[in-house]
Amino acid sequence: LTLIKIKLLVMVYLFQTYTYMFQQSQKEHSDGRLQLRDILSVPMQRILKYHLLLDKLVQETVPTHDDFRGLERAKEAMVDVAQYSNEVKRDSEHLIVIQKVKESISDLNLPNGNNLEQYGRLLLDGDLNIKAHEDQKMKHRYAFVFEKVMILVKNSNTKIGEAQYSFREAHNLLDYRIEILNSRRTLGRDGRLKYSLLLARKTQATAFTLYMKTEEEREKWKRAFETAMETLEPVGCKNTDHKFVIHTFDTPVICRHCSKFLKGKIHQGYRCKVCEIVVHRGCISSTGRCKQLQQTPPPVCDRLLSEFNWFVGTMNRDSATQRLENKKIGTYLLRVRPQVYQYVQSKTDKKIIKHMKIYQKKEHQNVFYYLSTRRYFKTIIELVSFYERNDLGENFAGLNQLLQWPFKEEIVVAIYDFAPNELNQLPMRQGCQVIVIGKEGDSKGWWRGKTLEKVGFFPKEYVRPAVIGEV
Repeated sequence: LTLIKIKLLVMVYLFQTYTYMFQQSQKEHSDGRLQLRDILSVPMQRILKYHLLLDKLVQETVPTHDDFRGLERAKEAMVDVAQYSNEVKRDSEHLIVIQKVKESISDLNLPNGNNLEQYGRLLLDGDLNIKAHEDQKMKHRYAFVFEKVMILVKNSNTKIGEAQYSFREAHNLLDYRIEILNSRRTLGRDGRLKYSLLLARKTQATAFTLYMKTEEEREKWKRAFETAMETLEPVGCKNTDHKFVIHTFDTPVICRHCSKFLKGKIHQGYRCKVCEIVVHRGCISSTGRCKQLQQTPPPVCDRLLSEFNWFVGTMNRDSATQRLENKKIGTYLLRVRPQVYQYVQSKTDKKIIKHMKIYQKKEHQNVFYYLSTRRYFKTIIELVSFYERNDLGENFAGLNQLLQWPFKEEIVVAIYDFAPNELNQLPMRQGCQVIVIGKEGDSKGWWRGKTLEKVGFFPKEYVRPAVIGEV
């Protein structure tokens, strides 16, 4: 116990020492006017303006330039980051408001737990006169409308701590629909003209009539309810068989359809209850058919891999073996195992076909891929590219070979000489044959190919397809 006390005292002393040093440094630098926290925030302030610089570069770059598409993508990425940051800041303010609402209500008893954050953003709050159709009694209530729930409270006669309201009831808005029964004013019992809204259960079991003093008030409440209901049941869900549910994600996630961030900290997007894909609301109608969740989801977008001549999509072991039979040694393909959805590298090795599982490892929200624990890669493409240049012997004893020849062999002939300007480019002489390995740079006018033992990029306009007799 004494030793623990000594350690705590040392930690307190060090903390006080560092605090004093920081204060002295700040005072010496600018007489205390510039604080360390102000300097630490500068990089974030700058990153929010990078898209403006990139936009100018895009405007000044001709569309035919090799870097044009790259600049456009960089600009889109920085706009995405800026929007994400702004939405996080906005939702952080929402969370403060939500916490204050929670503290203002005593005896809170919500249907799915009292953590108000799970019910989404606060859309509207205010006084309402409410009549339940069961007992026809008019009650004055203060209402909080969130994206998932309406909470009805009453002004508390005795203030308990920070609470100024006492909880009365809550209603899941997913169970209700909103209607205007009469567009004109009605005369209330007190002789005042009122405007009304009908909040009815979809099962027709119960209904409430909400009364407002003005037409503007009614429109305001109507918009709030419609916003909540559209959030819970987006129109786009009618065009797909996915079972999408609004969801709050604890860490940054990317939309399956558009590959951009889901923005904010509350109800950023939708997740399918069946296949668990994640999308923006605006991307729901473009998600296609729902597929049953596999044991391991595909770690890389197949649309990216399809640009490579070695990727064949879903294929079982027997089919891969049959396809690679009679191919020259070093021919390889990347396939996806059916059912379990795991990537497998298959290649010819002397008289046998070698099938190598590509494993996944999750670490701090990042996924790494590997053939053995000797080396990890951030993407499947990096893994394949590495073993196109380095032999597989570090993973499999006796397999001292490269991944040499892509399964989908495409041969082209150079029609011009090409002298590279970069180390990753492929030199060509007029008339030489090139095996096309991939077309990942097609939009910029570049393909990746191989001549003998040299691999690199070359301009696709410098070649033509090989004809029978040339190969």
